[in-house]
Amino acid sequence: MPRETFPAFVRTTLDFRIPLTGVLDQAGAITYLLSYVIPFKAVLERVAYIPDVAGAGASATQAISVRKGNATGTILATVTATLALHVMGAAGIVTPVAAATDEAAKFVDGDTLSITKAAGTVFSAAGGTLQLTFRQRPQGRA
Repeated sequence: MPRETFPAFVRTTLDFRIPLTGVLDQAGAITYLLSYVIPFKAVLERVAYIPDVAGAGASATQAISVRKGNATGTILATVTATLALHVMGAAGIVTPVAAATDEAAKFVDGDTLSITKAAGTVFSAAGGTLQLTFRQRPQGRA
């Protein structure tokens, strides 16, 4: 793992496509991404869901959580896609990280990230990008 250097912070994003089929059209809870190793040291700062398909489905609502660890790990942030907010060309749904401290939201060697969806009311049309924004110090080779 690269060592941290100074002076300023760098912001990095990781984007994950959240499809309708197999995710947003499912009523039950599912694990979308399990134990992905973050390849750099960083603190999760914010999570956004950006719709790229106009939403449809009576009273549709789906909560997507970003976790530190496996599918039952600590929830760092949850975005809830609702039919009213699932609008093409809108600003998206942004949520801050719920961790009490930066240390709790920090990923280092061996830490993993998982994305899960809780049980909810299904969409018949939907889809978007889950964008994770990380803050990190510039890193160089050890």
